[in-house]
Amino acid sequence: MAGQDFSLDRKMSRREMLRLSATALTGALVAACAGVPQAAPQPQEEKEAPKKAPAKPVKIVATSQMGVQTWDGSLKRAKERYPNIELEVGQTDMPGGWSGYADLVITRIAGGEQLDLVMIAVEGISLLSTTKVLRPLDPFFDADPEANDMLMNDTHPLLRSMLKWKGRQMEFPFSWNNMVMYYNTEIFKKKGIDPPAPDWTWDDFLAVATKVADVKGTADDLYAYSFWGQGMFGMCAWYFVNGTSPLTKDWRDSNMLDPKIAETLQFLADLILKYKVSPNPAGWDEWGQFHSGHLAMRTCGRWCIGGSMNAGFETYDLQYQPHKSGPLRTVAGTDGWGMTTSSKHPDEAWTILKLLSGPEASMDMVKLGGNIPTLRSVAETPEFKEYGPPNTAIFYESLDYADTVVSPPNFNIIEPLLDRHYQGIWNGEVTVEEAVQAAHKELQAEMDKLKDKMGDEPFRVG
Repeated sequence: MAGQDFSLDRKMSRREMLRLSATALTGALVAACAGVPQAAPQPQEEKEAPKKAPAKPVKIVATSQMGVQTWDGSLKRAKERYPNIELEVGQTDMPGGWSGYADLVITRIAGGEQLDLVMIAVEGISLLSTTKVLRPLDPFFDADPEANDMLMNDTHPLLRSMLKWKGRQMEFPFSWNNMVMYYNTEIFKKKGIDPPAPDWTWDDFLAVATKVADVKGTADDLYAYSFWGQGMFGMCAWYFVNGTSPLTKDWRDSNMLDPKIAETLQFLADLILKYKVSPNPAGWDEWGQFHSGHLAMRTCGRWCIGGSMNAGFETYDLQYQPHKSGPLRTVAGTDGWGMTTSSKHPDEAWTILKLLSGPEASMDMVKLGGNIPTLRSVAETPEFKEYGPPNTAIFYESLDYADTVVSPPNFNIIEPLLDRHYQGIWNGEVTVEEAVQAAHKELQAEMDKLKDKMGDEPFRVG
């Protein structure tokens, strides 16, 4: 049993349990058939058993969008607990966001590179599922009560459903994010502005923004608010609070001609071009400007806490985004660990997948100021509230008001398509009406292509 650890603080895998049981059973059978005891052999008759070379550890390669330091603790645990597995965790770039990330993963696997485990968010689930990159995890959960309990009883149903495709669980949810308003409490105090209420409206927000902003084209400019002018996640954060979406509810057709789409885009464009309280998002250093006191408000998820921690910036708090119509709403997206169909060692890959998805790995991420853990038991710990501003609890509670970020199977095509039209608006090159008409025409053409290819298959995850 050299090299194996069956101490009480380590849970045996099913394979180890069966192997240990088989060894014990064999020993019992040999003893039962022994008959009359035989005399012990003389020393000169003893022969040393041939030594077997230790088995070479199985290599499991994983990749995620998160910094590799996120997994330092997991790498150490894997080495201590699973000497038969050599774990390697890398980071894949995100050129253009999740669409670019998904394209890179597909290209690497198609090129023959070993990738056993892949972390990707809901934006890439349908794409990696329809291209057969990911394998369903249901058989693994069915055979693993402990993992199944974490999934079913410690993970919000919305987060589970985001990582399903055609009713099958394609990933083990690890972390998630919404979009909330970060605001500089010191600037609000100096300007005599009360902290925003959870139900503040677009009119309330605009009144605050015009009072805060002081933009004269100098190095001392103070912008009131900076928003993401591209990306499905950032734009859905504003669409959802106005009760609309770029696609229909089933994600099969363009919804860009909905009047609320134009209303939302016009409101954001006016922040830049009319009221001059927001910068053009292109090329704007939102992180640096917020931490240096030249930006009062920004929209982001929990991962921005990590940047503020690194900058030693603490004079800020959180609130829901202002809403225009409908109920309180926020966009949400989750990521998780999935197993590739190309993995040659699925049992070992599953062992590592659980390790990378468990509470210890989640707490490592929390302490770095990363995303919101999907495990409720971790999100409710004192440590989670400690690493963030006073209103940090808003993150997990917002799940009750969350809707899934739009992410159909052609996400990698339609996201950059829409981004191109948005940029024309922010630059003042086209009107909102011109942009939505052009975007609708292109978007609908892409959705029609997808319908021709997939027929009646679902486009929406869950």
